[in-house]
Amino acid sequence: MTDELRHHWILHEIDEEAVRHEGERAKLPAQRQAFEARVAGERRKLAEIDARAAALDKRRRELERDIATFEAQEKKYRVQLDAVTDQKQFEAVQHEIAGVAGKRSDLETQALTVMDDEERNTGARPHAAEVLARAERESGEGLARIAAEQARLDGLIAALDARRVETTALLEPSARTRYERARLLRGGRGVAAIDKGACGGCYRNLAPHALQEARKRDHLIVCDGCGRLVMLPPEDGAGT
Repeated sequence: MTDELRHHWILHEIDEEAVRHEGERAKLPAQRQAFEARVAGERRKLAEIDARAAALDKRRRELERDIATFEAQEKKYRVQLDAVTDQKQFEAVQHEIAGVAGKRSDLETQALTVMDDEERNTGARPHAAEVLARAERESGEGLARIAAEQARLDGLIAALDARRVETTALLEPSARTRYERARLLRGGRGVAAIDKGACGGCYRNLAPHALQEARKRDHLIVCDGCGRLVMLPPEDGAGT
């Protein structure tokens, strides 16, 4: 195998490893968003409980105020009733008292329902707060792991980029240009290994004459399917 092909094989191994690490790194934002979404969801649930508590408290106070108003009206009518001497007026005041008492009773029923809702809502808050605290704790731990993994992958990819620069510098200008163009157009993998008679990049079977040329191991060939540079692995297994 010529030095040029050996350099290309090293570039192939560098690129395969880099693409793998870049794929791993590309998954990290979604993992980070999943942790953040979980915390946001639990915070929203707790906020809904607090908002409901405020709304129920406001409604109960309104009902208590209206109940007090009707109680005052009923008391007023009862005072009037004691002073009435006419039967018709007596019946009219009694009618007013019954009406006010009925409205007060309806409001008291509503107030009891609101108080029951408040009790259930208050009881639900500790659990929601506990779930949020756990989500925040696990999210913090998870985000720390993701940050560490991001730093690790960034370092590996940067090291591979540096090795790629060193290796491409060993190529002739025309060969370097051809490799860099193929790598740019083919998702970071400019050189593919021939595996079982097929291109390792697009998996298209190579023509018999192309395989014969590849077996000479003295020059690169181009895959008709994807345009990558393809070659057989070194016979001695030497690589990076």
